[in-house]
Amino acid sequence: MNMAEDAHRWWYRAAHYDVFPELSAKVRRFIYTPLGILVAASVVAFLCGLAIHPRVFALGGGLLAVVALGSGWPWLTLRGIRSSITFERLRATEGETIKASVTVVNHWPWPAWGLALQGGFLQTAKETSAISGIIRLGQVPARSQTEHQWDFTPLCRGEYPLTAPLLISGFPFGVWEAKRRVAVAQRLLVWPKTFPVGPVPQSDDQAIVDGNVARNKVGSAGDIIGVRPYRRGDSPRRIHWPQSARHDRLIVCELQSMTRPVVRLVVDTNPAVHTGGPDPNGSREWAIRLAASFAKGWLEAGVQVGLIAPGATIAPASGLEQMYRILDSLARLSNDKVVPLADLLVSPGCRSGSSALQVVITTDRALASFHGFKEDQRRWVVLVTAGFATKSPAEVNDFRLPSLLQPWLVIDSPQRIAYLLRYGWSEARHGS
Repeated sequence: MNMAEDAHRWWYRAAHYDVFPELSAKVRRFIYTPLGILVAASVVAFLCGLAIHPRVFALGGGLLAVVALGSGWPWLTLRGIRSSITFERLRATEGETIKASVTVVNHWPWPAWGLALQGGFLQTAKETSAISGIIRLGQVPARSQTEHQWDFTPLCRGEYPLTAPLLISGFPFGVWEAKRRVAVAQRLLVWPKTFPVGPVPQSDDQAIVDGNVARNKVGSAGDIIGVRPYRRGDSPRRIHWPQSARHDRLIVCELQSMTRPVVRLVVDTNPAVHTGGPDPNGSREWAIRLAASFAKGWLEAGVQVGLIAPGATIAPASGLEQMYRILDSLARLSNDKVVPLADLLVSPGCRSGSSALQVVITTDRALASFHGFKEDQRRWVVLVTAGFATKSPAEVNDFRLPSLLQPWLVIDSPQRIAYLLRYGWSEARHGS
């Protein structure tokens, strides 16, 4: 009985063993298409004509005629078609809807039917199938040029089209689709989504540069312009002790803002320490959105901001041009670049100008085995990776960081990011 069962298992494994898996996969992909079914039916018809009756040859010939016309006509149609894609502007932001258009020129003396645009977009117009990502263009008249527009809403940062878009046609029978690459006359750069942020955190060793003196603006490096009651988070060095003794409560000095801080944003995008991969809701993409929010908000406030990320090193500077430079670099960050946090923090971009305040955006996974802490010059923004995945609240709260590290800002879920960026630290809650 055992020998019979062993023999049965051996024959079963032998019958199901695939000697050429790659070839088998290609054959299956061909057979399970309309063209493969028609070709197989034609072969069967001719075999039946040889074995049963010659009249079956007529059926095989008809099937071959359908195959020839269904594959030859789309190929011929696209040989006389030229197309290009443009966008209404060069830059957009995640979630922002803009107009995209494709221009199709038909050089043939007959109309082109069944044209469609495929590939290159995450989300497109109402004409788009959510499964196939195809934009139906319909008919293009003979010897004419037509323009088709649709609303495009990018869900994630990047440079669009993400892949080479193709113009396809399967008319008249849909048994085979001919494809031709579409020219991209104007690419769209999509910036990460940003949120309002609070002021720059104070640091004793923070680098500052001379700026415009604002007599009526509260700061931390100029002359004393007034006093106010102590608020939680104020530095003890700013307490006015004589006034505090007179009023029997703590009074702090408000200083004039005469300088501009210098900040370097360090973004850890190593896929190994993030969750969700390139998904728009993963921790990696949210880390990039945090960096974009800090850069945009602080540059608009006059701060000098630089960027250090895998494949992107931008020296600190201020102004609108710097904001465009940083946001463009964040939008173009590669999803495949692997640089550990330890290597990122010892890179030349981090070591040069070491007195600048460094805001390091990373995850709890990256810090689990990291030991190069410098609390005086760095502010750690830590994303709890469990909060960006389908985890229970207990798993989100149960994370461990090195005992030497006191995070400046802990992001435990995407839903709290807008609030934490605006009010997550003492200067943001009480002002500078």
